Amino acid sequence: MKNIFFVLILLTSFNSHTQNFNNIYADVMKIQQNSYADVKELYNEIVKPTYKDEEKVYAIAKYITENISYGKRAKFPLNTINSREGVCQDYSELFIALCDIAEIKNYYVSGDGRTSVSDIGFYNSNHSWNVVEINNEFQIFDLTWAAGYVDGNNVFVKSFNPFYFNPSPSLFILNHFPDEEKWQLLNNPVTKNQYINQPTYDQSIYNLSLKTGIVRDNNFQISFSSDSEFHSASIYKWGLNEYGSVSGIDIPLIKSGNNYKLNITESINGAYRYQISLWSYIKKTEFSSESVSSSIKFKLITPEFRVDKPTNYNKRDPYSLIESYFYIFHNSDFSFFKELNQKSKINSLKQITYYSSLKNSLSDWFGDYRNYYVKLRNGDIYYPIENFQIILTNSDDGYVFKEIKRETLKIGKSGYGVKELQIKLGINPTGFFDKKLETIIQSFQKNNNLKPDGIVGKITYNILGM
Repeated sequence: MKNIFFVLILLTSFNSHTQNFNNIYADVMKIQQNSYADVKELYNEIVKPTYKDEEKVYAIAKYITENISYGKRAKFPLNTINSREGVCQDYSELFIALCDIAEIKNYYVSGDGRTSVSDIGFYNSNHSWNVVEINNEFQIFDLTWAAGYVDGNNVFVKSFNPFYFNPSPSLFILNHFPDEEKWQLLNNPVTKNQYINQPTYDQSIYNLSLKTGIVRDNNFQISFSSDSEFHSASIYKWGLNEYGSVSGIDIPLIKSGNNYKLNITESINGAYRYQISLWSYIKKTEFSSESVSSSIKFKLITPEFRVDKPTNYNKRDPYSLIESYFYIFHNSDFSFFKELNQKSKINSLKQITYYSSLKNSLSDWFGDYRNYYVKLRNGDIYYPIENFQIILTNSDDGYVFKEIKRETLKIGKSGYGVKELQIKLGINPTGFFDKKLETIIQSFQKNNNLKPDGIVGKITYNILGM
């Protein structure tokens, strides 16, 4: 048995930045910490007059990753520089500000950044990165992820990851999906549905036979190729909404050259997060080595699994009610609804506005949910579910149901509510809010004397009859 502690193997398939720009890196490291009156002042310290465009971009990117920590939203590039912290938007906006001074074409890209197996099956436009154009070629930079990572204690750890300096688009798409398709930079773009439902795996793995990240089977084989010399494999598993450390179980790893096979058998009925760790040795000294791992991650639901009615809840703890309301609207369990809302005057779930839409959105639910809620200014809270909001209000009896509302929709959103919107407009119901849908919404708003911002909020919903 191996403890769940890994060193992640990444293929450094990026370009020759780290090999050719040592002198520029040395120049960047000489820059003293200082307070700046404007962005141009910092730019003049980073970029030397002799730098070519590619060298300018590297110097700018390297300065940001070396000096900016992930933290509070700075909102303006100068604030990011002087506070030396920010979120992904701040990294991207500072990069843009400095590239603009260098007169280098650059673009802000928003989309989904996948960080764990829990993200499989979900899409959230919660991240941003950049694309620059140098010598008529596009290059991707994610300076937030290049700078380091946030650990299990929610503390930023500075740890430069060169993969995110101009990665191959075909590898970058494994955990980044832009809201606009063109920024995939792929000849054959990946659909959002493919991205959402793909397994998570390290760049050292290729030709993976597992094409879905949500496996509804309990006996199957996985094959893949890798140039790494794996000597063994372990399985780690959690319940879908369980966290913490677990022990791994060793399983046979079948090897033929650089091709591998694993037979997966799950004997206990349930829904799980699976992580397969593939172990290899790296030599530390002439006399010692350490075992490091690459991983394949996915969700596994056994064929006979059914979600049980929650029995452990606390009406004064919003977190403990999340699963209960998912269950209620998935199963149309009115008796459970009344158990949680004994003073409610609602006599049937069908009386609730948007009940049918929410139920339909949960038709394939297998117990998975995001463990968070949003607190509103008036003290109410809501659980975001598939473009809907289940709103609860705080009462003497704890949190009780108030209403269901539609989520404000804009480019990058996905879910059943988007699909209903597309059906209403008579277009293909993909369930993804893309540029095409935004253009149609803008035209609709303009024809109805609304601000044509392409955002579907309360007024646009009302005119649409939704």
